[in-house]
Amino acid sequence: MPQTLSRTCLGSSNGSSSSSKVATLLLLASCSSLVAAGGGSREGRCSGSGYMSVGFPGMSRDNCIERAAEVQKDTSQCSFLSYSSSLQPLQQSQFCLCFKDCSELTYPSKGVWETMSPEEAKATSDSSVSATVVIAAIAAFAGLLVVTTAVVVCYIRHHRRIRAATSLSDASGVAGA
Repeated sequence: MPQTLSRTCLGSSNGSSSSSKVATLLLLASCSSLVAAGGGSREGRCSGSGYMSVGFPGMSRDNCIERAAEVQKDTSQCSFLSYSSSLQPLQQSQFCLCFKDCSELTYPSKGVWETMSPEEAKATSDSSVSATVVIAAIAAFAGLLVVTTAVVVCYIRHHRRIRAATSLSDASGVAGA
């Protein structure tokens, strides 16, 4: 009986089912909404020398954002944060830079930089954990939906075949009488 059930379900598969397409669309929508909530970071470094370095050796990007948000809150001197994880700025401890103004971005040849508002970046960083949890929950729900749909479809197909076989045996029994 279990072999018949699995043969019934697997034997009639024609590629991707509509339920798996729905699950894929749900996952893509969730991922795109996470990417869209990127925190407004732009490629490049604020131009000029009027900056304050708030980084220290071993500081992570999240720690840099947190520190810059504190500096902005306390002094209003860090409206913009330019951050780089490239080797040269890290070696020189010039990778986490606060700027009061940022009318123009430069693109230094040594290293890749991103510039953002530290307060927005901190809020995005704090909410990215909850966004990850939401995406994981949506993915789990989509997976459960796909599995449930597959089980229901298999059950229905299996019982249709049993009914068809029963009606054929009944019909041949009536014809033989």
